[in-house]
Amino acid sequence: MGGHQVTSHGADDHGYDEDGYDESQRAEILEATRDGPGDGTIITDLEPDIDLDDIDDVEEDELVMRDDEVAEQDDDAVQDEDDIEEDVVQAELDDGSIDDDEDLNDPDDVAISS
Repeated sequence: MGGHQVTSHGADDHGYDEDGYDESQRAEILEATRDGPGDGTIITDLEPDIDLDDIDDVEEDELVMRDDEVAEQDDDAVQDEDDIEEDVVQAELDDGSIDDDEDLNDPDDVAISS
């Protein structure tokens, strides 16, 4: 068993078990077998049963996506004026219609604190 063994410090030593091992250093290892009783073999190629065939039936979790899906932007979401200004400046920088330093008038302390 792993961990750092320490000597006993008396009654109610919080964080250490009766053998002197630090409880915070313990880890649980999943032990599984394919055909029969456990023989101590640790299997690392377990495939979780996440039932991807029924993923379309999941209604309670809207964040579930398949790897080939792309999220959509919510056009009804309300943005504040600062967010809109940032989007406009970023779009202008991306398309090259302004120079890098032309319309960026934030002082350094404002830019760093954001």
